[in-house]
Amino acid sequence: MSKIAKDLLTKSGVVVPTVQFAAKPKTLYELLNVQRLNGYKFKAQPEHWYQKGFNECWYEVHRVKYKLYKDQPTHGKAWGILYWNGEAVDKQPKEIRGGLKFSWRPYESPHKNGVFYDADKASTLERRRTKLLRSYLTQL
Repeated sequence: MSKIAKDLLTKSGVVVPTVQFAAKPKTLYELLNVQRLNGYKFKAQPEHWYQKGFNECWYEVHRVKYKLYKDQPTHGKAWGILYWNGEAVDKQPKEIRGGLKFSWRPYESPHKNGVFYDADKASTLERRRTKLLRSYLTQL
């Protein structure tokens, strides 16, 4: 949440419940509850996978069954397909374990917008480009 949004949602030092909810780590069911279509095809990953550097690993959620806890749908069961290193492990959705045990986050691909920067590849391409330009300029 941005600083401006936090400033708008806080009133004279009193924290509004929305700010508290946005700041705390979320279980899988809290994360899916605020998504469209009950989180169908939503990509989520446990926070500890992200911290360990497993950037290409996530769950694609296909079905959620909520249980009410204190009149909120914060518990339940979820089924989805595990993607490990960008490839689906199973074809059929399996039950997602650890929905309450771990804190979860939305999955963001390291290749956002189809762009992935590889320094080694970029340097070799730049060398090839300069070599081609030099050969072209010498022909003129």
